Amino acid sequence: MELVIAVLAGLLAGHVLDLAFARFYKEESLGGPLYRCRECRKPLRPLYAVPLLGYALSGGRCRDCGVPLPITAVILPIGGAMLFAASEIAFGNLAGGLLGGLFGTIFLTLTMTDIERRLLPNRLVYPSILLAIALSWAWPDSSVQNVLLGGLVAAAIGVLLILLSLPFGRGAFGMGDVKMIVLIGFVVGLPSILVGIFVGTLAAACAAFVLIATRIRKRTDYIPHGPFLALGAVVALFWGAAIWHAYTG
Repeated sequence: MELVIAVLAGLLAGHVLDLAFARFYKEESLGGPLYRCRECRKPLRPLYAVPLLGYALSGGRCRDCGVPLPITAVILPIGGAMLFAASEIAFGNLAGGLLGGLFGTIFLTLTMTDIERRLLPNRLVYPSILLAIALSWAWPDSSVQNVLLGGLVAAAIGVLLILLSLPFGRGAFGMGDVKMIVLIGFVVGLPSILVGIFVGTLAAACAAFVLIATRIRKRTDYIPHGPFLALGAVVALFWGAAIWHAYTG
């Protein structure tokens, strides 16, 4: 039963983040009615208020202007459901499952913004950092001290990574990446943040090596780090403590 609740909560959380998706960008107004289509921006039809239902019944197109709806309408609700389910299984209780699933879905949303716009928007990152700090007491297997230390360590590592990336060209590792690392630190705490950064950085390095070696990208080309940091964040969130303890013996 708890797993079912987690899946439904994930569908809803992903759907809400999808409806707010465009407003994470600074050129979008934070106010006004909700809309499903980014093209015509007509007020949200009741059909689209239900996760996935409106998208499926409309054939993936806006019923007002016929423009294809964003793929996030599918990815975020389904991804949210999967992340909430994985979180409930990893933590073994509903409270931890809901909390971990929420931040896992936020990381997925940041992955999509980085892919779509090459941005990790402040409108999502900063409130998420504040939310992580506010909920630092609620993690079942951590403490407020560990969470706060995780954020501070993450900030220090983020600055170090910027310095190490300078030989690879301007923007190889930017402030948006640092802010996301800080968010991860305040979510997973210490020592899991070390696992998350290691996994994310290793995944990014491997992907960059393959892209450059195959000449799909040049050394100075932009390669988004957000998706790899999000991968490291999810690994650290669900299994970071176990990986750390296994490594340290």
